[in-house]
Amino acid sequence: MVTRMPHKVSSGFTLIETVITLGLLTSLLVVAVARFPQQTPQFNNETAFWDQFQTLWQERVFIASAKDYQQMVWFDRDAVRFVPLSPEDHLKAVTLRLPKTLHKVSGTPSTKIMKNGHPKLAAVYYRSTLEPHNLTKLSVKMGWGAYSVDQISG
Repeated sequence: MVTRMPHKVSSGFTLIETVITLGLLTSLLVVAVARFPQQTPQFNNETAFWDQFQTLWQERVFIASAKDYQQMVWFDRDAVRFVPLSPEDHLKAVTLRLPKTLHKVSGTPSTKIMKNGHPKLAAVYYRSTLEPHNLTKLSVKMGWGAYSVDQISG
């Protein structure tokens, strides 16, 4: 009579399965790390754009109310233009270019900042290639120079 040893069932990974899993995880990590440095400057460019927009907006609201000069703000496909509606030439139009990753999707073509600093209502939607599933909504509101920039999940 031959007695056999009971076969032991293992429930873990084999060596080859472990090597393949580690290889896949390493590949994903390399891709993520290689992509991160490229997105950081682009994200910084978008942040700098919104900071510059805020500075120009506040400056133009102040000038409109202090000097009684109306301002037009044009929301073009690739830029935002601040154009004074004044008889004097010392105040120049300023063009703020959109970063390459930010694109106007839709919205109001322009708004006017009145002499009292109150803008006309407007809404403009932008999409960033860094977060293509989200929209950025620029809402010009009632009130002295009021506006907001909000992220909308889409």
